[in-house]
Amino acid sequence: MRINGDIFSVADSYDTLFVDMYGVLFDGAEFYNGTLATLKKLKDMGKKIVLLSNTSQLSQNAMRGYAEKGMKCGIHYDCFITAGELLHDILLHRKDIFSNQIGKEFCTLKCLFMGNMDAFKNTGISMADMYETADLVYVASPRAHYGSVRVDNLYDENGDKVEIEEFLKKDWKKLKDNQGHRGLAEFSLQLEKLAALRKTLFLSNPDVFAPFRIDNGKYLVATQGAIGFYYEKFFGGKVLYFGKPFKEIFDFAQKVSLSEKDKILMVGDTLWTDVLGAHNAGMDSALVMTGISGEFFRKMPGKPIAEKLEVLSSQIGAKLSYNPQNLKNPTYMLRHFYADPK
Repeated sequence: MRINGDIFSVADSYDTLFVDMYGVLFDGAEFYNGTLATLKKLKDMGKKIVLLSNTSQLSQNAMRGYAEKGMKCGIHYDCFITAGELLHDILLHRKDIFSNQIGKEFCTLKCLFMGNMDAFKNTGISMADMYETADLVYVASPRAHYGSVRVDNLYDENGDKVEIEEFLKKDWKKLKDNQGHRGLAEFSLQLEKLAALRKTLFLSNPDVFAPFRIDNGKYLVATQGAIGFYYEKFFGGKVLYFGKPFKEIFDFAQKVSLSEKDKILMVGDTLWTDVLGAHNAGMDSALVMTGISGEFFRKMPGKPIAEKLEVLSSQIGAKLSYNPQNLKNPTYMLRHFYADPK
């Protein structure tokens, strides 16, 4: 597979671009240099830009936050679809999804909220105040008693470093970071209680980790998808996911964008959410060599791109994907989304 330069090398064949945020446009702290100019030029060329993010925020909240950083709707993009917005839409208009999964009428469901409740405003869902009385449990951004939990500096009980792609397969109660924090152990104890009560979890960010700024540094931290993945695989729990790579968010974005599938290109930084999701939805995809994939590619200097993709899929993605057997190569490879500033 040939590596293309930036988005302009492949954009001519498409009317609409679905673009991931973290790792494609934004590095967790700031926009990649040239990103805003690239988005504006694509808009000026007549391309429809749909930002497709796994954040659990509602779209308007995400838009407001990025507008403060200089990215404006109408100038740099056309619409912003978040996993949180998808969940909110389902809670408003497709309540049967929950009724069918839980086996109770939606109006009788009680939910325990482990985090932000924005997606549930005006949906009619009731609040539970303890695990025992909840029919289901909503998981927002996971935080230990000391804050966000890094997954790029974990060590096992023997003091051996745990690679990023391995942390979901380990016993979290035995892991600690280089400062002795055991944030994953805190999560594991909560999940153990929920599993004993046979509670169903649901979440609106299937990513298992994401770049995040902590004390002026950029690190990879555990996100909602890690909680769901671990609850399913380690405790045999039931989890409902809303966001990439699951087909509902791509269908939702396509409906909002009014675009035909064969004219949509999904641009992302992971095989197991962006590329897999696009493939399942019948859309082409471009994988950028920045963000999460860039982190892994940097550990493979000198390897040809075909070999890097094989390792990313069979050795890394297989450990981080909800459907490892369905991982596919992207339609294109891009060094980065943005055009280098002149």
